[in-house]
Amino acid sequence: MVYNKITDTQLAEVRSVVKLEPPQLAQIAKQVQKLTGAKNVRVKTVLDPSLVAGFTIRYGDSGSKLIDMSVKKQLEDIAAQLELGEIQLAA
Repeated sequence: MVYNKITDTQLAEVRSVVKLEPPQLAQIAKQVQKLTGAKNVRVKTVLDPSLVAGFTIRYGDSGSKLIDMSVKKQLEDIAAQLELGEIQLAA
């Protein structure tokens, strides 16, 4: 954390169902850099099959910011609009 502060490095955790390619990760890092104004962005990747498809990006102080581009989130939003509560997805 101290190193990140000294070097103006933002940590971004990217969760996805499949392994993302380096060009995709570079594009994500560039967008996080634009959003935060940080000089550097370090990307940590995590595979998360529960997302169904898509990805999430958590960044900011202690991961306080979230960009959710997952299908799971979209399905939850639709369920909320239909007042069905949470959708249970088959594993």
